[in-house]
Amino acid sequence: MTQKSMSEKNLWQRLPVRWRVIFLFLALVAASYGVRHWFPMTPDLREGQHRVSVAELAVESVWETPEEVRAAVVAQGAAIGDISHKTSRLNGVYVSKLLPTGQKINIAYSEFSPRNVEMPASPNIPEGGVPATPDASALDSAKKKAEELYDTSKRAVADAWRHWRDGSSERVPVLLLHGAARDGSSLDEIARELVRTGSATRVIVPDLPGAGASQREVADYSIEAAAGEMFELLNVLGIEKVNVLGYGQGGGIAVYMAHQNPVRVKSLALVSSSGAQEFELLGNHIVNKIVYTFHLGFFKLAQDVLPHFGLMDSGNINKAFARMLWDSDMSDLKAFLRDWQGPIFLAHGKDDVVMPAVAAEYTAKLAPQAQTHFVAGGHEVFLDNPLTLTDNYAAFLARVSVPAEAKKLSRAAPVPATEAFPPIEAAHGVRVLVLMLVILVCTFVAEDPTCLASGLLVAQGLIEFIPATVACLVGIFIGDSVLYLIGRFLGRPVLRKAPFKWIISEQEVDRMSDWFDKNPKGFALIVSSRFIPGSRVPTFVAAGIMKLNMAKLVLLFFIAAAVWTPPLILLAEKVGAGVIDKFKEWHHNAAWIVIGAILALWLITHYVIPAFTWRGRRRHVMMRRHWTRHEFWPQFILAIPPMLHYLWQALIHRSWTLFTLANRGLGADGGLASGSKFEHYTKFLSDKNNPAVASVSVKTLYVPVSENLDTRTENVLALMRENKIAFPCVMKPEIGDGGVGVCIVRSREHLRNWLEVNADAAVLQEFVGGNEYEIIWSRRPGRATGRIQTVVQKDFVVVKGDGERKLEDLIWADDKGVSNGKLFSKLNFRDANRVLEAGETYALAPIGSRIKGANFVSRPELRSGKLADVIDRLADACGDVHYLVLDIRAASDEDLLDGNNIRITGVKGAGASAGTIFDGYVRMGMAYSRAFRQMSYCFSIGAEVHDEQGVKPALSTLRLFEIWGTARGRSDNYVKIPHDENS
Repeated sequence: MTQKSMSEKNLWQRLPVRWRVIFLFLALVAASYGVRHWFPMTPDLREGQHRVSVAELAVESVWETPEEVRAAVVAQGAAIGDISHKTSRLNGVYVSKLLPTGQKINIAYSEFSPRNVEMPASPNIPEGGVPATPDASALDSAKKKAEELYDTSKRAVADAWRHWRDGSSERVPVLLLHGAARDGSSLDEIARELVRTGSATRVIVPDLPGAGASQREVADYSIEAAAGEMFELLNVLGIEKVNVLGYGQGGGIAVYMAHQNPVRVKSLALVSSSGAQEFELLGNHIVNKIVYTFHLGFFKLAQDVLPHFGLMDSGNINKAFARMLWDSDMSDLKAFLRDWQGPIFLAHGKDDVVMPAVAAEYTAKLAPQAQTHFVAGGHEVFLDNPLTLTDNYAAFLARVSVPAEAKKLSRAAPVPATEAFPPIEAAHGVRVLVLMLVILVCTFVAEDPTCLASGLLVAQGLIEFIPATVACLVGIFIGDSVLYLIGRFLGRPVLRKAPFKWIISEQEVDRMSDWFDKNPKGFALIVSSRFIPGSRVPTFVAAGIMKLNMAKLVLLFFIAAAVWTPPLILLAEKVGAGVIDKFKEWHHNAAWIVIGAILALWLITHYVIPAFTWRGRRRHVMMRRHWTRHEFWPQFILAIPPMLHYLWQALIHRSWTLFTLANRGLGADGGLASGSKFEHYTKFLSDKNNPAVASVSVKTLYVPVSENLDTRTENVLALMRENKIAFPCVMKPEIGDGGVGVCIVRSREHLRNWLEVNADAAVLQEFVGGNEYEIIWSRRPGRATGRIQTVVQKDFVVVKGDGERKLEDLIWADDKGVSNGKLFSKLNFRDANRVLEAGETYALAPIGSRIKGANFVSRPELRSGKLADVIDRLADACGDVHYLVLDIRAASDEDLLDGNNIRITGVKGAGASAGTIFDGYVRMGMAYSRAFRQMSYCFSIGAEVHDEQGVKPALSTLRLFEIWGTARGRSDNYVKIPHDENS
């Protein structure tokens, strides 16, 4: 592309689409952040709502075993220090979660009474039967236990004790706790009905922290933390005792409140609540934690990264909602419910699919004193029609307020801790379908882990073996079929687009396609890929691209899944109980255990097991070299020091583009490495009548952009015929650097495939054989001769056959080939199984590009005077050039030394990377020192030209970053190699 044609587009038009999308996205993120910062959209207080500030978790409970007297501890000020661990048992005393004191959170609440709902109050039912203050011996015993836990000299535990009030003339208020993804307004109608019917004279409906108008950012969103915060709210309101009703997830908070301070909870009510952990999602805290981790990650990304302009801040389905599910541990609720001796009311919809009615039935087994109320309807039946709840709950409250009736609704003693829990009834009806649907969806993300998780559910009795197996089988079968259909109907182009290109390699698909070509009846590969990690996705996509018989494949998909799935589920079922028991012992560190297990499994499969094979040990050699030898490090890391040095030079000379004046003869960009290849080449070798120029030139043609692929292919073929260029030839992107996209094209079909994945302007060049070298030449202004600074040979890495081993084995056995064994295996997969004849050579990297696997070797002994003289004459013919980086092909070192029979294939100028950086035998310090000197040299020449001739850089700063951005945004797209490269 000429400079004129490049200038026809502005900076925005020249940027690759991916960079445009990134910039637009970042702009939206910045705008969203500004809107959220300056115009926060957090909900305001509703009518009749108040906001109070409470100390976070200032109420803590310490008590002995349920068989003994319970005592309550109210922490004050610094009585409890910074203890961030979760629930623990020390010295036989149960201590609820402790967080740093002194932190304040704002909680919004609504209060309903006969006064604010404009209804007369019903006569008060006499209050009585208030639990007596614990006797002195019980208080002393609990205090002694507390002193064993805390340093009393610092925390003053003795000051934390106080006695409960003996009674009140006012009836005990009702505290309503809403569920997940909601706020207190969802329970307002229930509160009003309770007051209107005279069932309660005071109802408190808070917005839990993280929801509604309460504080959105808190340290802990768990139901355990919320229970402590509710007690603090009651303290602020001067309420000693409440009837607690929890709806949905609020039921878990209610149970924790009853457990932490049973003296302050008059009665407990669970409405559409799970009760036991086994009825929450997949039934196991560890498995749920894994699922909620992905759930939380999605909401954190959505709320903190995606530009939503505050919309997610104003709702209740957001990061706080996900954190509540992730932070909460319901494993102990079953024990807490069995320990609860007070009155308990259960209300549930018979048709609830979110939380099945069997959950309430199981809670009734844990707490036999429970009063149950089942109605026809789903999870929100009581929200849609509050009367279906309030009528029965009002009767329950009336009985609780009478001491004699309250005693009848209570248990005389807790269930012994040694007694086994009632068995969990396996899911049935709609609950089975819900669990099967969850399992099926999870198989789309991770098949084998889902099968193992399903086995754990079977082990716990939550679902039977056959439904779990069917769900896994159907999910895996659907996933495999979708992969086949993607390949069949969307074809190869979809593999170059996100997200498919992130998980499916075109080389792997080509490998599988080759296998099908050579083994047309080899459908057994479909079944075998199910048992080979990493091969399933490319195999099924390749089968679709090849359009193999769909009826046979569908049958094979089913057979493969049926053979693989049941054993995995059975394995997890048999060992699952023991694993779950161990997790219960260490459930506070469950997340780290899971992460450690995944990491250990990855290390075992990627390092330990492969170490027992020759190929695996050779892979270890490759990985070790990639970590310890800088020539194999990613190029963006190696480019950081030179870029920093460039920024320093630009700062010193107060110009971003001053270095381009060192090579005005190469164009306005001074031969910038990522600039126009065609322009640089043609300007440097423009004097075709000069014998010196003619002898080193290679036929180089410009290929413009064309919307039609077939037309563009024919145009390139016409150029080849007109200029007598035969296959193989070289195709290069017009804008690019580091060998990205450069390819030796060997046939018409190969050319078409290259043009298909490289739609931008390109350069067609005659192919020249021989060794490839990189020459860095410089000459000060006003001098007649220049000097060669460095010579780097680009080693193509050649292996030699022995008549016995396959090419792939030769790659891994070769000392140079093993360094990039994985790359060479992918690039040469078509010949991977070919046995090379004895003495036959095979070039693994026929292009002198680092990303294609070529080795860079410094050759200072090749800096001869004759070669420098040849380059001097070429520079004189070109004009104003003082710094050149030339790609040269020569048949031998001797030809290069003498400057005879050499061909120049590429020309770069200022800003080109020094190849010595990629030489593993040159110390990094020395390599970077040379690179820094070369950049400083170009800036010094530019400054000299500017001072003596008054010339200013023709390249603007905006244009410079435009060219760099275009080159850096280009990726080395994979080009399918046809089977017959000589066609």
